[in-house]
Amino acid sequence: MGPEPGGGFAPFDIKTQTRRCLELVGKVIKEAGLEPRNVVSTTFYLTDIRTLDAADAAYGEFFQTPHPARVEIECQLLIPEALVEVSAVVARGDLRANIYIDPGGWAKPKRPVSHAILASGTLFFSLLRPVDPATSVLAGNTIEEQVTQTMRNQEAVLAAAGLKFADMAATRIYLTDSSYYNGLNDAYKKFVTAPPPARATVSGTPFEPGHLVQMQSVAVKGSGEGRPSGEGITSPIHSYSVKAGNIVYVTGMTGRAPDGSYAPNDIKAQTRQALATIDEQLKRHGMTFADVVDAVVWLRDPRHAAAMKEVYREIVKPNPSARATVRLPPNAAAGLIEIMMIAHR
Repeated sequence: MGPEPGGGFAPFDIKTQTRRCLELVGKVIKEAGLEPRNVVSTTFYLTDIRTLDAADAAYGEFFQTPHPARVEIECQLLIPEALVEVSAVVARGDLRANIYIDPGGWAKPKRPVSHAILASGTLFFSLLRPVDPATSVLAGNTIEEQVTQTMRNQEAVLAAAGLKFADMAATRIYLTDSSYYNGLNDAYKKFVTAPPPARATVSGTPFEPGHLVQMQSVAVKGSGEGRPSGEGITSPIHSYSVKAGNIVYVTGMTGRAPDGSYAPNDIKAQTRQALATIDEQLKRHGMTFADVVDAVVWLRDPRHAAAMKEVYREIVKPNPSARATVRLPPNAAAGLIEIMMIAHR
């Protein structure tokens, strides 16, 4: 988020708040001995997607071409005065080796983003939408049609980068309504020709009216080779975790217990359960919470944030990773929380 140096937030000024967020990102990057052009992917959490044009004005001042891949999602932030929150992924190494992916026949992005970036064998996608990438025409009115188009767009990006679906490591899916979940999976499974990536599915406001689904993914070249599958490792729609080199991507975990139940209206119990399930996956790969480098927490009710943090700090210690926490409801009606993590060793 973008508090002013003296505290507080620029009221109703998305451009100023965005500029301040990016100044803070720049400070962290500089302390790591890097610079803005090392950023390969960003996530914009906006309280009102209609303010994106103004936010882009500040964004374009901070990032020069070629731009990072990017995700823009409307959601409620935990601080009422905040209009925007920004997270970033930064890659070390020779920047000249980065490949900015431009699938043939696709329209040039209208905003300061790249379709995708391949950096050190990892492909970072921008948010994919259910439209024809050449014309921006919506694929159809049903969830099946829109998921099919979005997945075809994903395949085109993978092919342009010399990758395939088996290389997919993690996907975040944003549905406008949880009632579309079964239709999403019916269409999604038609593209699953290998052990699927880790996955999270939450509810999110669409970028444009009529859009029912949006997706953002990460793929790692060669990560699908020898990837295990089977009971306890994969489901028909996701792997519970995916190891790609020294990185482990853990699927979005809710507070669902092994018997399929949820502790009703108990955010502390559901947070403990979600973290316990993630811990099981980390241990499968010889890792612990100390190896986690990134986390996203999606809450159904922002009023649960304080109780969630109490449990989170108790379990994820001593030095928690970078984390974004926003209000985007989990797909399961009884779920109060969903947590997705990335670990590195």
